[in-house]
Amino acid sequence: MDHDHDHGTGSDSGHDGHGSCPMHMAFHTGYTECILWEGWMTSTVTEFVFSALALFLAAFIYEALKFTREFFLRRAVRGEAERVALELQSKTATPSTQVTSSGGACHGSTSLAPIREKSYAQRILSTPHLIQTFFNLIQIIMSYLMMLVFMTYNYWLCLAVVLGLGVGYFFFGWIKQDVYESECCH
Repeated sequence: MDHDHDHGTGSDSGHDGHGSCPMHMAFHTGYTECILWEGWMTSTVTEFVFSALALFLAAFIYEALKFTREFFLRRAVRGEAERVALELQSKTATPSTQVTSSGGACHGSTSLAPIREKSYAQRILSTPHLIQTFFNLIQIIMSYLMMLVFMTYNYWLCLAVVLGLGVGYFFFGWIKQDVYESECCH
């Protein structure tokens, strides 16, 4: 069977000639491919190359999205730490007199009110958590779509996804390495 032109017709290939997508169960080459849905079919080399480039770009964006989530998470954690530090600092700035159990006063000691913790509802409805949730949803959708592209078993499409992920990590992976270096006790 010639894989560079058509995958064949008839019930053996799963292609009925009416626009349905053939299903391959082994790695193959060729440029006639149905990618993700029936509307994204390539029948020329040019269409196939542009589709592979689009998948490369999608995989690259997926890696960028992972590290964007990491950036927003670090920013949210840093903001929360600063909020707690400011609250703690404002409580320790004015020392109060504390009465001991014997009725005497202990001068110079401070009675710190507990740091105000956020409620569960405040945490899940906070802007940083909503941003993380949105980015996580997009990341999950993209990862499943890339998995489905891999399931076309087309060498070239699989290579486009793998190279996109690799190049994306090359450009954005240093962000994660900086996190490990700066947030670890030395």
